[in-house]
Amino acid sequence: MHITRSTGRDLAISFLVLLGLAIPFMPVPGDHMARVDVRFHTRGMAPHAFSANTLHSICEVMAAALAYNDPRTGQYIRISCRD
Repeated sequence: MHITRSTGRDLAISFLVLLGLAIPFMPVPGDHMARVDVRFHTRGMAPHAFSANTLHSICEVMAAALAYNDPRTGQYIRISCRD
């Protein structure tokens, strides 16, 4: 059995990977709670809506990432953030 030792480069890469995984869970300075309003319509069902509370930065990311509108089918997802 051959055991290898970690080099400084290996440790630095491991640290960067762990830091990258931790960043989404770190609080953003000045962030605050916001009300998330979600409205959506999918095929075969009436339009639905719900609200929740989350951090404003998370709401903004979700609003940008999940925005969807298909005029051909009428399906959509709309997310708005209120303070």
